[in-house]
Amino acid sequence: MSFDAPDYLASLHRFVDAYQGPAQRAVALAPAVFEFYARLFADTTLSRDARVMVNAVLAYFVVPEDVLPEAEFGPFGLVDDLFVAGHVFRILRRELQPGTVKHAWQGQGDIDEVMDVIYSEGRSELGKRAREVLRLAGLG
Repeated sequence: MSFDAPDYLASLHRFVDAYQGPAQRAVALAPAVFEFYARLFADTTLSRDARVMVNAVLAYFVVPEDVLPEAEFGPFGLVDDLFVAGHVFRILRRELQPGTVKHAWQGQGDIDEVMDVIYSEGRSELGKRAREVLRLAGLG
C-alpha cells in the first residue's frame, strides 16, 4: 500500500482561490507566505532561535483548531495564521540576511510590504484576540 502525502501548498492555493471577503488582500497572500516560511525552515544557516519561530509559524498554519479555524471560517480563518507569520517576520527581519530573505521569498511584490499587509490586516481583524493568537502559537 502506498501513501501520497497531501501537498499542503497546492491545497492552500485552491483554498484561497477566488476568495472575496474581509482581509481579502492578506488571505490571497497565504500560499506565498507559507512557502516563504517553508523555504526558511529548510535554510541551514538559520539560528536555533529563528528556526523555533519559523517552526511556530508553520505549525500554526497547519493546526486545525486555532483561534479562527478554517473549517468554520473558510479562507478568512487564515487571518490569524497570517498574523502570526507577520508578527514573526517583524522579529526575524533584523536577524535574517538579505540573501536568505531573497532566496526564500518567491512571491510577488516586496516581502516587507507583503508582511506589513498581512500583519496590519490580521491585527485589525483580530483586535483583542491578537494576544490569544500569539499565546496559542507559543509566542506570547
